[in-house]
Amino acid sequence: MQQADSVRSLSRTSVAIIAVLALLVSLAAPVVTRAASAPPAVLTDIPLHAAYTPNDPLFNFQWGLNTIEAPKAWNVGLGSQRVIVAVVDTGVWYTDPDIAPNMWNNTDGSHGWNFILNNNNPMDSDGAQNTYHGTGVASVIAAATNNNELMAGVAQVGQVGVMALEALGANGEGTSYNTSLAIRWAADHGARIINLSLGTNTTLIGPTDIELAINYAWSKGALVIAAAGNSGSSTLDYPASLPNVVSVAAVGQTNTRAVFSNYGPGLSLSAPGVQIVTLCPNCPPTSGGWHNLDGTSLATPFVSGVAALLLSLEPSLTNVELWNVLNQTAVPTGSTGYNTQYGWGIVNAWNGVNALNQPFISLNNIPGSVAKGSTFSIGWSIIGPAGLPVTDTHVVYGTDPAALNNVTAVQTGTTRQSYSATNLVMPDSGIPLSVKVVATVNGTRYESPVRTIAVSPLPNFLFVLYQFLSSNLLYLALFILALAAIVAFVPQRRARARRTAAYRQRTVMPPAYSYGAPPPGPPPGPPTASYPHNVQTQAYTPAPPPIEFVKPVAPPPPPVPAMPPPASTVAAKKRCPNCGTLVNADNMFCFYCGNPFR
Repeated sequence: MQQADSVRSLSRTSVAIIAVLALLVSLAAPVVTRAASAPPAVLTDIPLHAAYTPNDPLFNFQWGLNTIEAPKAWNVGLGSQRVIVAVVDTGVWYTDPDIAPNMWNNTDGSHGWNFILNNNNPMDSDGAQNTYHGTGVASVIAAATNNNELMAGVAQVGQVGVMALEALGANGEGTSYNTSLAIRWAADHGARIINLSLGTNTTLIGPTDIELAINYAWSKGALVIAAAGNSGSSTLDYPASLPNVVSVAAVGQTNTRAVFSNYGPGLSLSAPGVQIVTLCPNCPPTSGGWHNLDGTSLATPFVSGVAALLLSLEPSLTNVELWNVLNQTAVPTGSTGYNTQYGWGIVNAWNGVNALNQPFISLNNIPGSVAKGSTFSIGWSIIGPAGLPVTDTHVVYGTDPAALNNVTAVQTGTTRQSYSATNLVMPDSGIPLSVKVVATVNGTRYESPVRTIAVSPLPNFLFVLYQFLSSNLLYLALFILALAAIVAFVPQRRARARRTAAYRQRTVMPPAYSYGAPPPGPPPGPPTASYPHNVQTQAYTPAPPPIEFVKPVAPPPPPVPAMPPPASTVAAKKRCPNCGTLVNADNMFCFYCGNPFR
């Protein structure tokens, strides 16, 4: 009996286990079916970073690196490309062990060019007050990191090569000519980033040698980054104010604009620029080989370093795309969006690296203003991981930024491809147009920031001419020369025609004078003059006219009947065929109209 009970108990247990298993299988069956038909969405591109602290002794004093979140970017994005960054400055102390690993090497073993001495030794000569400005700028960009030396740069070893170009002298001053030569030299030798921690607050009108050099570098694919200036004014220094230049203002440790930093319309970005640790290799031993410097000159290399870091990750970026990534990934400061105090915000390396790991819409060609009723085009690219399908990308636009109801035709393609929309029309209402680009990439929708296109006051045909000329510098130069010739030639032709019409073959006569009518009544008698005593009266002799109006009169010839009269000494005359003026016969040109006689 006991054995039978045990068998029954085991049977009941087995049945219960089987029932539970059957229930689990029945519940799991729908899940297996759904998984087979549609795989679940997988979250990717989740930001991850390690707590990385380099062993550089001064790292804890480099507050600017944490402000731009460079340590996070180092752990995620250590690119393999060596990006050339040209530092146009007072030279670089290239033998310092903390900068030497990241110096660019020319084919002759040099590290750049000295435009002051015209040789291949750009050793920093800025020893006045032990500043060494160029070395300080270069160390912010590319001091070797985690090498147990003094400090860490924004870019890492192997990511950047510093090209030292000495255009400023020992006192930190130089000429625009040497600076322009350095910019062109950098572009011709492969620099992708050109750092200009220099400038002038002088107002310049018209093209300059620096502007032409910057435009040349831009056409070669380089991105020029310049300091906004240190006068605390609301206008940017030159050349930071030029359109093809990324201008940089300075902020302090509280992320507010430094009191000395310039700002204003055209400002692109902000970066740390107060109490910045820099190398000072030839300073007194008590300095320890480093010191702190302030200025927008030190904010600029933070942006250059981030730009180099991004190019090392994605070397195919154009200068326009790189600039867009820097602007759109900056941390807004002061207000959301763009403002003239901070530009697009404080540059951020971590945000920039993340932007390259996902689709990113870059507006590469968008006009700043368009005339009413005129057509225009917009060009953009979708950067990020290569080869992702773009199932829909188009432009949406309208006069109300909150309701963009107009759309262009849908386009398809892949990432790392360029797109364009043509024949968009500026409304006749005179209201600015707001536009943005949307794209569906790999099933996810992405949008660009909204951009505003102003209404140009130019007439339609002038706007079209401006667009055409601005797209081709050669045509623009020829147009300016032709316009100058017209301006110089037409008034001269009209003036000459007026003179010819006014003086055509007329007889030159002495001027005629008109007298007023005589008063009525008999003519008055001769006046009686009384003179003071002791004053003798003298006969009045009129003063001779000015010598230039005295015409020589030949004396009459002596009456000699048998001899012919002598030739008159009065100079022979002839009439100008152009204006009719009577001039001496031996004149080579007309003194009135300038017409040459032979």
